[in-house]
Amino acid sequence: MQMISLDVDSSENAAELRSFADRNGFAWKFALAPREMLTALQQAYGAQFLSPTAEPMFFVSPALRPSRGSFGRRDAGTMRSLVAANRT
Repeated sequence: MQMISLDVDSSENAAELRSFADRNGFAWKFALAPREMLTALQQAYGAQFLSPTAEPMFFVSPALRPSRGSFGRRDAGTMRSLVAANRT
């Protein structure tokens, strides 16, 4: 399983995203969502899903089934539980 942070803020660029990840010591992958993906995410999950302050989350199972997670900040224990629940 891999974790990827997907930046939905269309005003940011790759250099800013890389700097943010490096500055905070985040070791997982980061990506900028292309406009087509932003449109698809909004259609599938609603406009709130494109608000960085809402801290949205979705999972893609090993069988490539997407599912929306909850909104808001999550502690490490909550993250572990969410990942475990979405492994199938």
